[in-house]
Amino acid sequence: METRKLTLDEIRYNPERGAFEAQVRIRQGDDWFSYPAQVCAPLHADYALVMRGLVADAEAAHRGKRAGLRLRLAAGNAASAARASTLLSVQRMLRGIAA
Repeated sequence: METRKLTLDEIRYNPERGAFEAQVRIRQGDDWFSYPAQVCAPLHADYALVMRGLVADAEAAHRGKRAGLRLRLAAGNAASAARASTLLSVQRMLRGIAA
């Protein structure tokens, strides 16, 4: 069985669609793949249900042959992407403290 690492960006609720949305990154080997994921659920849905749905949607896009959005980040760019993601998280946190 292959083990993959998954990370989720900020989870948002889209009231127009009645769905939770997030950008999900899946690591396979040395490469990262990024997919937009969504799960239809009410705003008061259980966190575990939302997480399972988002991960399942991203994994289905990763395994499937369906057309859709897919971003492949080659191994050489993974370190710089991780630094950029960390910097973005720190900036969000600082904005929250300043507010």
